[in-house]
Amino acid sequence: MKKKHLRRIVTVVCMIAVLIAMAPTALAASPVLKLGVSGSEVTKLQSRLIALGYADFSEATGYFGSATQTAVIRFQSNHGLVVDGVAGSATQSRLYSSSAKSLILKPGSSSEAVRALQLRLKELGYFSGTGTGHYGEVTLAAVKAFQKARGLAVDGIAGPKTRIQAFSKASAPAASAPDAAAIADIALAQLGDPYLLGGNGPDKFDCSGLAYYAMMNAGFSVSRLSSAAYSQVSSWAKITGTGSLKKGDLLFFYSESWSSINHMGIYIGDGQFVHASSGQGKVMVSTLSNSYWAGHFAFARRVG
Repeated sequence: MKKKHLRRIVTVVCMIAVLIAMAPTALAASPVLKLGVSGSEVTKLQSRLIALGYADFSEATGYFGSATQTAVIRFQSNHGLVVDGVAGSATQSRLYSSSAKSLILKPGSSSEAVRALQLRLKELGYFSGTGTGHYGEVTLAAVKAFQKARGLAVDGIAGPKTRIQAFSKASAPAASAPDAAAIADIALAQLGDPYLLGGNGPDKFDCSGLAYYAMMNAGFSVSRLSSAAYSQVSSWAKITGTGSLKKGDLLFFYSESWSSINHMGIYIGDGQFVHASSGQGKVMVSTLSNSYWAGHFAFARRVG
């Protein structure tokens, strides 16, 4: 009995020794990463957070600072993990797994990450609103303008590539002045889309909704107004003669009774304009030489 008891003691001691020997290896394989820690494991962690779109920085520094902590918190929140900003074994296991979800910012999203993006795009000159944290139409237009300037896919979705370039101070360009001619090009791209009263895109429009959609996507920060209200924007130069029109000018037309402005279009050149017609039920091109349009033309405004 004594020998059996001794053998059991020896076996237990051996098992404890093995576990103690293994512990440093396990810890080395998955170190706890938190504020103030530096090293290659932090670089690896940051690179993964950047690739998945959780980081507001574009380069892995190898130092676990407040920006890395914020990125870890975002990842933990999005995966149902304990939200403590510390990259322990559970967080790292999920982060490096195939089930790790990419943080995609898109229309309808609301988060602190959206606010950070808005403020960065405002700094670069693409966004004129405030950092609300809600991804609405103004943010969508700003993201598209930035993507176009950087040669990225213009989808209005701020995925990792868009966000990395936006937060890279070395490569992010300042926005150039919006081009009014682009308003016409964007409106023309909607030819054939159906008319819908109150519609402002992306695939159904009324006349002022088409102008709003085209101006926003051309990089102009404007509110959604009626044709009559757009005609009263005094900061836009008023053009009274059709001979002075330029591509992208907004055209305004009187109602049948001549009592008010009730329709608008966008000049595309050569005496033609694109508009969303309620009568024809679609976005189409018409000519100013047509007796109706010539007889009801009021004036134009040059956006700028």
